Amino acid sequence: MMQQQRQQQQQTPGIGAEAAADGVAALSLGPSEIAQVSSEAGASPASSHGAARHHQHHHHAHGHERAGASVGSSGNSHSNALEHPGGLHGLHTRRAVKEYVMEADLEREVEAAAVAEAAASNNVDSIPSASSSSGVPLSPLHLVVLGHVDAGKSSLMGRLLHELGLVSARDDHKFQRDAAAAGKGSFAWAWVLDERPEERERGVTVDVAMTRFNTRRFAVTLLDAPGHRDFVPNMIAGAAQADAALLLVDGSPGGFEAGFSEGTGGLHGTPGGQTREHAVLARSLGIEQMAVVISKLDTVGYDKARFDTIRAALLPYLKSVGFKESSLQWLPASGPLGENLVGPPQDPNLAAWWTSGPHVVGAIDAFNPRERATSKPLRMPITDVFKSKTGAIVLGGKVEGGALKPGSKVVLVPGPSQPFSVRSLEASGSPTHLVRAGDSVEVALVAGHGGGAGGGGAIDPSNVAAGAVLCHPDFPAVLVTRFELRVVVLDVPVPLLRGHVVTLHAHVAREEGHITALLATLDPRTGDVIKSRPRCLTKGQTALVEVTAVRGLVLEEYADYRALGRVALREGGRTLAVGIVTRLLE
Repeated sequence: MMQQQRQQQQQTPGIGAEAAADGVAALSLGPSEIAQVSSEAGASPASSHGAARHHQHHHHAHGHERAGASVGSSGNSHSNALEHPGGLHGLHTRRAVKEYVMEADLEREVEAAAVAEAAASNNVDSIPSASSSSGVPLSPLHLVVLGHVDAGKSSLMGRLLHELGLVSARDDHKFQRDAAAAGKGSFAWAWVLDERPEERERGVTVDVAMTRFNTRRFAVTLLDAPGHRDFVPNMIAGAAQADAALLLVDGSPGGFEAGFSEGTGGLHGTPGGQTREHAVLARSLGIEQMAVVISKLDTVGYDKARFDTIRAALLPYLKSVGFKESSLQWLPASGPLGENLVGPPQDPNLAAWWTSGPHVVGAIDAFNPRERATSKPLRMPITDVFKSKTGAIVLGGKVEGGALKPGSKVVLVPGPSQPFSVRSLEASGSPTHLVRAGDSVEVALVAGHGGGAGGGGAIDPSNVAAGAVLCHPDFPAVLVTRFELRVVVLDVPVPLLRGHVVTLHAHVAREEGHITALLATLDPRTGDVIKSRPRCLTKGQTALVEVTAVRGLVLEEYADYRALGRVALREGGRTLAVGIVTRLLE
């Protein structure tokens, strides 16, 4: 269950403070409402035909008739598809997503898989807990673990993997021995996931650690995100892939208060604690369901009053940033001691009052699976490029739309000018003949049209650019440089002005850019225009803005692909605003 070596090709944004009460939750409009708001705001008339870790793997789609578009994963400049208006990757020439009809043979397999999965879900009570050998298909769940630094995230998840039987006695002994030798005996469980020397040296998670396990209902892809403020961009890279979240809250004396602090604000002020930051970020990136795990209560003798005090303080805040109370779960747990992880608590002080609430695995099983967007053309942002044990170059990622099987034709955006065929697939660590939207996938590609096990050569890793997306060849994504966003402004140190330089973060992409125009401020509840062409934007406002990137990046309108239609604007260690793409302009 060790974290796989990978190339994490993006850092995504972090968030500075809470938005206004209805701000983050209001970041969605229907296509007709979007058009109306854009018109009322006096936006430019450009139109778009696109509707609106384990790690993910990086793919980029080839641009038809684009010469010299290959790009290395080091982030070197790449040719923008918009420089080739005659190609199929032109924004105004590509086919609309709504025109897509899945290939008949693929559609049959997708429908059969959906029927089998539905049957398994209806008979979930007969599925053995944490069984991967029952032969019953489990729904995928990408789960990110969030929380303030030192809340105990990695320790809890490391002990959970041990309780599930996924850490061998040999490895368990090795972690205990090595941690003690390094003078960090209390970090032994965290070392199950924190493998990098820097992480073990500092005692904090730096990158997003990924592993997998099964529960009774789900094939879980676990993303253990860093909590330290310095690594918020990495944390966002994990949260952007997630369907649900565990928010770890430190219940020790002073621990919750440090993570929930508001910060000082101002130009030279410090952001608040990461409990606030991570909660806002999770909601803005589309996470709607979350379990709040209050840890380290053993330091206060499992005092129920401490649990209740933290819940009473945190619940109003979570509701204010857009979480529904009905989508939140609350539970105590102790990672190092193994309390309330996979079964009822054994400590009498905790068992005395936690009598009917869920344990951690039970809370995970209580989440709702996310709907699979299989009716849309293929989209798969690439987060990993690595070499398999057989020497094949493998691309990893989460499928956000469509489906794939061996022999499927694909393109990479941005990428080389030829198509690829899928040679082999793995989902949740096992070979498979079909993957669908929602699956965490490892895919080996060959050049040309040689599907299955033969034909063509393996993909060149240098052709996989940071921020690349694997696409359907007849409905590829495009690189865009100018687009319209509906944003919520966060805890900005100074008002946002036209021309403000920002770093843009979207799915696995990262690019420099600036705010081209402030189009309108909006009512966060209705989306109605409050004021056209405002001079500036301040904390808590909802607004329509135009943004220009220095180089092209793959985006989609939020109405078509939610995961590819979310953008965060970041500067100098702060996330200034988060938003959704309402229009692609050029």
